[in-house]
Amino acid sequence: MGKTITEKILARASGKKEVSPGDYIEVTSRCPVTVSATLGRGIDEMKKWGTKVFNPKLINIVDGHTGSTASHKAGEMRKVFREWAKEQAIPDENIYELGRQGIEHVVAGEHAWALPGECFFQKVNGHTSTLGALAAFAITLSYGSGAYLMTGKTWVKVPESVQITLTGKMPKDITARDVFEFILGRIGPSAAVGMVMEWTGPVVDEMEMDGRFTLCSLALFTGAWTAIINPDEKSLDYVRARTTESFDPLVSDPDARYAKAYSFDVSNLVPQIVPPPHRYIVKPVTEFEGVKINRGFIGSCADGRIEDMRLAARILAGKKLHPQVILNITHGSVDVYKQSMKDGLAEIFLEAGCVLPSPACGMCYGANTPLAAGDVCVSTGTCNYPGRMGSKEADIYLGNPALVAASAVEGMIVDPRKYL
Repeated sequence: MGKTITEKILARASGKKEVSPGDYIEVTSRCPVTVSATLGRGIDEMKKWGTKVFNPKLINIVDGHTGSTASHKAGEMRKVFREWAKEQAIPDENIYELGRQGIEHVVAGEHAWALPGECFFQKVNGHTSTLGALAAFAITLSYGSGAYLMTGKTWVKVPESVQITLTGKMPKDITARDVFEFILGRIGPSAAVGMVMEWTGPVVDEMEMDGRFTLCSLALFTGAWTAIINPDEKSLDYVRARTTESFDPLVSDPDARYAKAYSFDVSNLVPQIVPPPHRYIVKPVTEFEGVKINRGFIGSCADGRIEDMRLAARILAGKKLHPQVILNITHGSVDVYKQSMKDGLAEIFLEAGCVLPSPACGMCYGANTPLAAGDVCVSTGTCNYPGRMGSKEADIYLGNPALVAASAVEGMIVDPRKYL
């Protein structure tokens, strides 16, 4: 019986010839671990015990969640992390503070910290799965983060995998975000509990890297632990262009065993929308056309990359926002922002009347331009839970960047395809 890419990676990381789902193993990683500069779990234990990190050169601190906002005690947390980094002798170049910052998963992808065929760990964040697009087993350490930072080791239970094959030809005006939401609506929020979503098929092969990152970033909403895509020349070239580290990619065997297998033809897919308040109810945008909005958000680890910005700019070029709509466009990293400025996208956004905060998770979790009671927002953020982006009495609809931009122009939810 063959092995999945995940089983092969975990066997290598544990020094074993092979592993199987259900095995408990201890693993190590050659990749740097990413630490959020505004989420303190893990370092609290280390400060209390006075212990040192296993390798200061393999610790990257990223100021990803709050950006330059004053909310969520961001200033105090930055001070704590700066002091901790000095105590631990973490090099200054490993600290991605304001001016170099961005969403942790976006920055990690830009620098290819997750290597194909390796484990990649992040201290705290369920969207670490994003880095599975680089053919790495990428997970958050959560409550095990302190132990890993001290020892460079952690234990995992080898997960089962669910294979999702995308067939057909994706319509030109449809995005990876639409694909994920469509599939979530079909398989539900508990289809892959504790498993690895392994994306495959000709549609995935055709996707650019930004789309692959989007597919992997949202895995947790199916109950999955993480997501992964087998490497191909597109992803390997992406990594080679961003790191001088050596790596040895692994791939799933043709006869690998999967706990579940799904296949979806996306040839006739239309823009999808996730209405409030549940994350797993997904409908075609046509069912909600005409719903009045007064807020919009484009950004997050799902849709804060340069291709997302280019798509939004196609809609907004030469147009003005509806006078009652505030549209927050938050670039996923400083590098994305710089490319946006170079391409003239930021100018288009400002001319349209958009708000451009500093790169970060930002509005996705309420850290800037929060929603007030009664607000209705259409967003590319990761989730629509009441209170996620501010008031619990605000409504959040989720959709792709083009849908958000077009809706912000008209002041109501619209099908963006007429603008594309």
